[in-house]
Amino acid sequence: MSEKLLIGIDGGGTRSTAVAAYPDGRIAAVTKGGGLNYHHSGMETVRLRLESMVEALCRQCGCQADEICAGMSALDAPADEKTLSLFTTGALRQGQLDLQSDAYIALMGFTLGQPGVIAICGTGSMLLMLDEKGRQHVAGGWGYLLSDAGSGYTLAREGLLAVIDAVEGTGPETLLAADALQFFGADTPRELINRVYAPEATTAWLAGFAKHVLARAREGDAAALEILSRNMRRLAGSAAQLIRRAPEAGRVGLYGGVFCHSDMARDLFEKELHRLAPEARICAVDYPPELGALIHLFRKRKALTGEVLAQMKSSYQEHCDERD
Repeated sequence: MSEKLLIGIDGGGTRSTAVAAYPDGRIAAVTKGGGLNYHHSGMETVRLRLESMVEALCRQCGCQADEICAGMSALDAPADEKTLSLFTTGALRQGQLDLQSDAYIALMGFTLGQPGVIAICGTGSMLLMLDEKGRQHVAGGWGYLLSDAGSGYTLAREGLLAVIDAVEGTGPETLLAADALQFFGADTPRELINRVYAPEATTAWLAGFAKHVLARAREGDAAALEILSRNMRRLAGSAAQLIRRAPEAGRVGLYGGVFCHSDMARDLFEKELHRLAPEARICAVDYPPELGALIHLFRKRKALTGEVLAQMKSSYQEHCDERD
């Protein structure tokens, strides 16, 4: 087949998913790759990872790539010319590459370009709203060192702080103390220092402790429940503030590992959002971010139709079923 491909990439902090589509929306190939956060991995490493995924998709299909949209966790908005030029020094060329934030492509997978808000809680967290004029409004996403309310890293960090308080008698007892020793492979609470500050202790690995915070919150552990409640209140407050700027964007989609694995997180967020913004509605996200990147490209070409979306969704599911 001589058709040129459109490629959409969800470039997370630790791993990425890339999909190639024919002009009619059919998914031609899917591949995985390393993370595309150049703040963590470096610009050159990320550029090579991006090129490798594009090359793998083109090789699988026997076609060339016409246009590529990559959503990157290092970006808050569309890449400026300087950043874009750093990614087009090798196999990819100017005019071929479209770099957006990972929040934006998740939003495209939710609203298809219509007004709305996406709240993302994975290793990090961020909210992005699209108003009726197509303008993007960002909240959160300040990074793990500053503020990522509701993120896996923040839940894990605050869980460890609750463990410290329990050990030192300044806070309530919590089952997270035993969980922390097991998760980090420590024999005593003080040994957590060596584990957490070890050079190989990545943010993604530390964020893995959030699963224990979520589990203990569900069981009613007071410390864990307070951590989760506090973070969901803060995140919902940010979402409500965005909606006040553009009431037409009252549809809110939830995405990311925290929301995926914790019904309680979803419920707490929704309850607080409805208290602060009664007009808001939590709605399902129908397309994953990698397809959101493709939706962005089809919209740019004014070629996004119901038939294209149906082809994209059904054929992508077939590829996912084959990989399983």
